[in-house]
Amino acid sequence: MDLLEIQDGWLKTAPAFGVVTDSAAAATAMATGRKTLNGRIGMDRDGNPLPTILELARDAGKATGLITTVQLTHATPAAFAAHVPTRSMRSTIASQMIEARVDVLLGGGEDDFLPLGTTGCHPGHGSRLDGRNLVDEAREHGTAIVCTWDDLQTATWTDEPARPVLGLFADSALPEPSTPSLAEMTQAALEALSKDADGFFLMVEGGQIDWECHDSDAAGAIASTLSFDAAVAVAIDFAEGYPDTLVIVTADHETGGMELHTEATGRRGEDGPFSMPDGTAFYVTWTTDGHTATDVRVSASGPMADRLLGTHGNTYLFTVMAEALGIRVADAP
Repeated sequence: MDLLEIQDGWLKTAPAFGVVTDSAAAATAMATGRKTLNGRIGMDRDGNPLPTILELARDAGKATGLITTVQLTHATPAAFAAHVPTRSMRSTIASQMIEARVDVLLGGGEDDFLPLGTTGCHPGHGSRLDGRNLVDEAREHGTAIVCTWDDLQTATWTDEPARPVLGLFADSALPEPSTPSLAEMTQAALEALSKDADGFFLMVEGGQIDWECHDSDAAGAIASTLSFDAAVAVAIDFAEGYPDTLVIVTADHETGGMELHTEATGRRGEDGPFSMPDGTAFYVTWTTDGHTATDVRVSASGPMADRLLGTHGNTYLFTVMAEALGIRVADAP
């Protein structure tokens, strides 16, 4: 893999009010270009729905996809395809995701798509109180339903554009290491979405890195980050064959106040030792079990990647994505 030129910058993550964001407000900022309150999904601070970059791409005739290792209805993927006043409304989020006509949905959270007490592909039971079976509804509208890695491997997208697919690989979050892996889901999504001649938008989340940092679980966070890195490598490999592809890698916020130390710093951490690729030992320390206001790194390659050099608010990501997709947004920040 010959790496494309990578441009690095920083994003500020504060919500509309306050200093420390949650995933809902941060993902909404990136997806819509507007700051909002913690807990809000795809809505502004006054509760008005905001068009997302995924919806704008869809309306422009492009294919769309969302991938995560947690429930598809969790805050980050939800903010790209749903509009609710609080992130806890996961049944409503699931309904809106199906109604949003997202071409590729891959992740966990089958229970949110099934009626209360019913069982699907996985051992859990549905949690919906409205009686709707969203899996059956999606199937009836021509969506391919996949539940396992074997299903995903044998699925073929021979149509132009590809047939929509809903992959629910666990009743809740995917067990780590996940099957399929984040890299495998990314590869499958790129295979499907790239069949659309008008281009595509895809959001891929390593959703459990945040959870492990909440738990001060350095080993878990490192393993999940390596899994995410493998998915990034898949995207970079794809982009090398399609140089008009913009790849952006960032986080919605920092969790845990994670710091790394080596013997050279004269300080050992709470967790470790772990080994760098060159064999150097390092340790991890934590300052909190919550989110922090620390700026997050953003790295990008491809068209307009240089626009992300320097430090920006996280709403700026929406502007760059819209321009890269050729989408005109009159009130873009």
